Amino acid sequence: MNKGIVMEITGKDLIVMRRDGKFDRVPRRGRSCEIGEEIVYAEESRGWLRPSVAARSAMAAAVVFCIVLFASWGGKLGSPSVVAYVSMDINPSVEMGIDKQENVLELRGLNDDGKALIQGLEYEGKPLSSVTEELLDQAEAKVLAAGEAEIVIASTVVDADAAVDDTVIAEKVKQQVTKHMEAAHPEQAQAYQVAAFAAPQEVRKAAEESGVSTGKYTVYLHAKSNGADVTLDEIKQKSVLSISKEKPEVAEVIKPTRLPNKSDMKKLVEEEKAGELDKKLKEKKSGSKNGSTAKPVTDKEEEDDEKNNSAKKPENSGSSGSSNGKPKATEKEEEKKSSGTKNGAGSSSGKPSGKAEDEKETSGSSKTDAKKEEERRKEEERRKEEAARSEALKKKQEEQDKKAEEAREKAAEALKKQQEEARKELEKKKEELKKQEEKKKEEQQMKEEQQKKEEQSKKNEEKESKKKETEGKNEDSKKEKEESKKSMSLSERLNLLFSS
Repeated sequence: MNKGIVMEITGKDLIVMRRDGKFDRVPRRGRSCEIGEEIVYAEESRGWLRPSVAARSAMAAAVVFCIVLFASWGGKLGSPSVVAYVSMDINPSVEMGIDKQENVLELRGLNDDGKALIQGLEYEGKPLSSVTEELLDQAEAKVLAAGEAEIVIASTVVDADAAVDDTVIAEKVKQQVTKHMEAAHPEQAQAYQVAAFAAPQEVRKAAEESGVSTGKYTVYLHAKSNGADVTLDEIKQKSVLSISKEKPEVAEVIKPTRLPNKSDMKKLVEEEKAGELDKKLKEKKSGSKNGSTAKPVTDKEEEDDEKNNSAKKPENSGSSGSSNGKPKATEKEEEKKSSGTKNGAGSSSGKPSGKAEDEKETSGSSKTDAKKEEERRKEEERRKEEAARSEALKKKQEEQDKKAEEAREKAAEALKKQQEEARKELEKKKEELKKQEEKKKEEQQMKEEQQKKEEQSKKNEEKESKKKETEGKNEDSKKEKEESKKSMSLSERLNLLFSS
């Protein structure tokens, strides 16, 4: 028995290449096989084909076939790898790993609800947008049906060489989630708050070690740094919405305008590991020197501060006259004045003391207002820079996507052209092989016809020879009779005459 690879299939035969490089022509006999398939066949007396004709043609066909095959596999031989992760927290919490084409390669639930959400979901190789939509549809039957939610989206690039932008990815997912909520809950869309941001690898790693998503861990760090008393256990077990309801300060820090940038996130991770955030939180709990309780500054408080500042400016201008133009004394100042009068300091000594106290209070208030104003100005500048950077990154990503799409189209066109050329070349080789087979058949037919002619000619010659031989024999017999007649005696002739 022999083994070989099918290189060509004709009407009745298979051209098979053996392991030693020789070619056999094997009768098909109803055998079902394909080009490139290894088959086992019995050795026939017909033997192997001469390489001068069949080998060259079959080998050329094999080469072209391989070109087509590998060209078709182009881009699929190397397995794609994860270049970025996207986490989405609704509670359930899930995380998706995507490649540079934003196709999902990994999907995992980060808590029990997340594991239940992804159960039976087909995701591998699908676009990020498609898998995100399926996750939202699944969540609609559970948590999203409540009529409100706070959804946190975080993206992290893990391959610095990949041409992807985590800020753009996070923004894309945010827009998709927002559109989904507007379509699914048109009357309650405002009750579904969506926060999205890019997070560095350090945050994702720390989140993974803590057993939570990147988004939730970022909320935890940011809330803690702003004085909100939030624990990791709360972050793990509860949704961001439920924590926000219990602790309004958490709701403030996850607003899109108050989210930290990537460099700030790195610092927060370092401070958390060093125990500095716990220390700051403890200090804020104990209160400042004047005994007031520290709270995170909210957007509303910032607006109130601005109004108060504008109201205080005319009071501090130094105008004199009626009592309406003087700064209003606090209860503490009144007590000090009263105490000074009782101690016999007199009205002349009490007034300078009250003025000094007022000036000191006004100076401290002005410094605080100036500091807050400076912080607000810096925060506004940071937001503008972040928005400009995000817009620039978005445009850059769009350009990269466009170039990538053009490159894919060109590659697809080139591949199509290459396959078409290879197909034509293969057809050409097949046609040549077919012509060679037909020519060989014609030569065989001519040879057979020539043999038939020669055999017929030989038969005719033999027949003619036999005919001549028979005619010669008849002639000899006639001559013998004539000679016999001549040699008769007179008496025999007389007897013959009388008898006749």
